[in-house]
Amino acid sequence: MKSVGFAVGLMAWMVGCSDAGKGDSPSPSEPKRFAWVEVTPCPVPRFEALGVVVAGELWVMGGFLSTKLDVTRRIDIYDPRTDSWRLGPELPGAETHAGVANVGEDFVLVGGFIGNVLDRVTTAGMWRWNAASASFVAGPDLPAARAGTATALVGSTLHVAGGLAEDGNTDTGDHFTLELASGAGWATSVALPTPRNHGGGAASGGLFYAVAGRFRWDETSGHVPDLHAFEPRTSSWQARAPMPLGRSEIGASTLVLSDGRLLTVGGSVFGKKPSDEVLVYDPRADVWSALAPLPRPLKGAIAARIGDQIIVSSGSPTSTDPSAMTYVGCCL
Repeated sequence: MKSVGFAVGLMAWMVGCSDAGKGDSPSPSEPKRFAWVEVTPCPVPRFEALGVVVAGELWVMGGFLSTKLDVTRRIDIYDPRTDSWRLGPELPGAETHAGVANVGEDFVLVGGFIGNVLDRVTTAGMWRWNAASASFVAGPDLPAARAGTATALVGSTLHVAGGLAEDGNTDTGDHFTLELASGAGWATSVALPTPRNHGGGAASGGLFYAVAGRFRWDETSGHVPDLHAFEPRTSSWQARAPMPLGRSEIGASTLVLSDGRLLTVGGSVFGKKPSDEVLVYDPRADVWSALAPLPRPLKGAIAARIGDQIIVSSGSPTSTDPSAMTYVGCCL
């Protein structure tokens, strides 16, 4: 853990970031007020981990530990208020490529790869973290095993679309929904127009978004910039403005800001290169813009919003070298 002096300096930086330009009337998307600072690194370097916010803390779950793609079930929890980490429970199922969504104080994990991804062992398993009992509880399995899906909760309905099929190699556009409030089982909905995997999923304004991704395992030239929005009331997908550049490895680094805009951090772009871009999508204007880039390129990182800050942790600055670096972006 960093020194008390560092913590005091970090707090001063956050206050300064929040107060910058008071009295002016800047554009809401103006990037000058937003900057990154390095904080205490994750205890275990990893990439392509799973991430979720629970009670104002970032949970970094599972991930690859080495260039050989060894995995871990370990969960480390970051508290941005104290710039400190503590050990959490172990994952009960897939260590990578699972869909993650908050459900109140709980969260769910669906699908993913179990063990080394080179073995292509997919799962249909679903797990729910029950905050009240501080334990993982098994839920109904997906209709078929999936990995690298776009996943998000719209109201009380969980959406899982796209990803890699049961064989771990084939793209699928299958779209499954689970109504959590009714206790009914999984249902099949309208398929994602462009089957793809390793993209992001998000829910905003009552819509479910599938963000970018790639075709099969082609990380060199198979990246997709497509953005699709699903309207539950009409059971239809609509193509929206594509990203400026196709990318994948953003499943854990796509999130929603408090004003409903979508944000994607880093990712893998053409040539199998990590990106330092931080892109913001405005659903009302149907346009993309940029925030200050990351201090270094990262693919397979975790990004989450806590208050007016963005926390980014782990990922790979090369392609398969795990990182423990953690950054705080302030202030939105």
